[in-house]
Amino acid sequence: MAFQVGSSCYGEPVAAVQAMAANVVGSVVVHGGSAYVVNAAAADADSISYSLQPLSGGSAISTVVQVTPQPCGLLDWQDGLTLGWGIAAAWIACAALLVLRRGAHE
Repeated sequence: MAFQVGSSCYGEPVAAVQAMAANVVGSVVVHGGSAYVVNAAAADADSISYSLQPLSGGSAISTVVQVTPQPCGLLDWQDGLTLGWGIAAAWIACAALLVLRRGAHE
């Protein structure tokens, strides 16, 4: 099963969670009236450890956020194969009808 983060799919949940963490590293968030820079300390299959460094200086805040990687909803090669066979079947059916029609008029 693949897991989706943004417009990419990852084969393992750990890779998807690491991509989630990488998307927010370096961003600035406001918490309790103070601004913090976000750093990801660690990520495993179901959680991300963040470190929030205050812009005004001081000690960092550490927090662990539980996350659930979402299943991939993008089209993959199996979907393309199914779609391709459906189109091929429609073309074959049209060709068969044309052949039958020509045969009936001759």
